[in-house]
Amino acid sequence: MHQKTSQNQKIFNNQYQILKKLSSGSFGVVFLGIDLLTKQEVAIKIEKEENEEVRSLEREVQILKKLDGIEGFPKYLWSGQDQGYNILVIQLLGKDLAYHSKQFKKFSLKSVLTIGIQAVQILERSHQKGVIHRDLKPENIIFGIGRDISKLYLIDFGISKIYRDSNGKHITFKEQKSFLGTTRYASIAAHLGHELGRKDDLESLMYILLYFLRGQLPWQNMINVSDDERTKKVGDMKLSLERELFKDQTGEFQRIFDSIRKLQFKQEPNYKMILHELKRAADTMNIIIDGNFDWTETKSSTHYQTDTNQNISRNNIPLNSNEMKKSIEKQLSGLIQHCSTNLLAPPPIGSTRNAFQRDDIRKNSSLTQQSSINYCQSLNPNYQKSICEEPLNEEQQHYYDFDSVEISENQKTDSSLHSKYDKIKMGIFVHFHPKTIELK
Repeated sequence: MHQKTSQNQKIFNNQYQILKKLSSGSFGVVFLGIDLLTKQEVAIKIEKEENEEVRSLEREVQILKKLDGIEGFPKYLWSGQDQGYNILVIQLLGKDLAYHSKQFKKFSLKSVLTIGIQAVQILERSHQKGVIHRDLKPENIIFGIGRDISKLYLIDFGISKIYRDSNGKHITFKEQKSFLGTTRYASIAAHLGHELGRKDDLESLMYILLYFLRGQLPWQNMINVSDDERTKKVGDMKLSLERELFKDQTGEFQRIFDSIRKLQFKQEPNYKMILHELKRAADTMNIIIDGNFDWTETKSSTHYQTDTNQNISRNNIPLNSNEMKKSIEKQLSGLIQHCSTNLLAPPPIGSTRNAFQRDDIRKNSSLTQQSSINYCQSLNPNYQKSICEEPLNEEQQHYYDFDSVEISENQKTDSSLHSKYDKIKMGIFVHFHPKTIELK
């Protein structure tokens, strides 16, 4: 059925029409949209151009193009720029794992093992393509819709990284880097300020699985702890508990976790062993992995009546939770006193900058007031060319090399990302000089 276009229903690239807002965050908004050519619903992610210093959407575009067509990742459809906003259109997905954890508080062992098996397979595919995610959390693990309602997808690659170059060379190990990720699920290496690799994605996954098994993690709900102290104290606790983290669970989980913690930075994880242990745990407990979850077995509940609105993705900008209302949190400052009881050393004393983490705080967006024009004017050559694009000015005849969108994570860098981000939040204009390559 053809949908009539109203004046306030914005259309991008003469093809993707906004229907309604799904969620919003500090860097932009996610809308439900429709592909006017195929009549399929899509997710439209929009990032404000004034936040281009962070440039998370441009990075996500590059990563999704690299992963496009691989099972377990949303299909990339289009990206461009319109009226000062960066646009990304991807496959529409369903509910994330955070949604289900709010409904069930904790999951059955069967559901956790099913999630673990699928997630390990997805991470293996991502790593084989040279991509590490670096911000694994329940909000970023999401189900499909329709026939794929029991199939997991990994989303939100705004701070992901290519860990191998075109020649297959692995990135080098570095120390004294800013904390990166979400405190609750970040690896111990992230707390220590180390460069992240494949093993850290898997370690984060193990914290997620433990969270689903228990309903909470030991380092949640700390009282009388400032934001500045939380990241360090959580890291201290993870390190102190690593040998007994899964003591109340079937033994396979601790064996997997121990094997991941022993991995060297460049060492390839043994995905086959991890999958074998998860499947053995199912066999030990007489669990049949049949693709069903706690919520699919109770779908007659009023919480799980399926309709278009409930199957819409709320994902690319994750939803709030009690503790995780933000993941661009303040890192430990050099002012924190170092004492002998600390298991994790604080960042260098000379550092005065906060670290970069993802910000999941929801904010009201003015985007909905920007939709009076219902035709596309996509001008940014960083993205796929729009079919309704106007000719570029001479000064626009360039594109950004992917290396130039790498987040500045080292605290000693004078032009650190977080310093610029702070200025942007205060409304201060920040001039940026991207590396450019002339088009031929």
